[in-house]
Amino acid sequence: MTRSHLLICAAVLTISTRAHAELELKNDGFVSGSAATFQNGFIAGEAGGSRFLAPSAGRQLLKVQLLFGGAATMTNFTIKVFDDTAGTDAPGAELFMADFQLTGSDSAMQELDLTSANVLVPAQFRVAFVFQTPAPPSIASDADGISADKNFILTAAGWKKSSALGVPGDWVIRAFVSDAGSPDAGVNVFCDVNTECPGGQYCDAPHHACTYDCRSNSDCPNSGTCDSLGQCSPGSGDGGGCAAGGGGATGAMLGFGGLLAILLARRARRSERSGRRVEQRAAIDGEIRRRR
Repeated sequence: MTRSHLLICAAVLTISTRAHAELELKNDGFVSGSAATFQNGFIAGEAGGSRFLAPSAGRQLLKVQLLFGGAATMTNFTIKVFDDTAGTDAPGAELFMADFQLTGSDSAMQELDLTSANVLVPAQFRVAFVFQTPAPPSIASDADGISADKNFILTAAGWKKSSALGVPGDWVIRAFVSDAGSPDAGVNVFCDVNTECPGGQYCDAPHHACTYDCRSNSDCPNSGTCDSLGQCSPGSGDGGGCAAGGGGATGAMLGFGGLLAILLARRARRSERSGRRVEQRAAIDGEIRRRR
């Protein structure tokens, strides 16, 4: 194990990016400059995980941060998210899994952006990091005590509380979920009807997800208006100069039909005049030949 005092800056591994208001969930008390211990006893197939409690179920897991170091080498990891509602040592159903690479750093928090994965979590869930190669680099624990029921290790014998295996601190792992107190709260929350979504959002029924298309009229095309569900209503527009009264698509079609009729009538008149000129010219030529 490596114990050190760390000055932390930000390091971001981006999978996807989208603006969201977020709520940070954490068990550790680690701050920049304080002590942390990198747990270098992990072998391939083992994992370290943290249990988190969100204010409500159905939040979207937006990103995960962790302190990962002890060696400045690149290694492969698997992140897993579980339903931890039962509160037992072994978590419930696996909700998400993805492989990624991290380079160990003793001076930076690592960040994984999971926004595009659309991971919806229950109120209590677990985030775990599964080692594909032996540590180090490794996850770290803080030095200010431990919440015994929130930190776990997966060994060949199954999931165990990390305190039972001699780890004295909380894993420096943090989860960020959508914040219900913001305009973006609840985006992609599971739903069947609009009333299950936060204010300013509607239920995208085919995908069972709360979403919105606009926040103000300026977000809507063609002078449309943004309604209370965050959907754009069609604007009246100006018909592009083709409307012949009535407005909207019908008026535009009528206007186009009227214009087409005018053009056809003009063409018919031109053809008629051209025909008369041909007839007149033929008559003149005939009269000339007769006089000769």
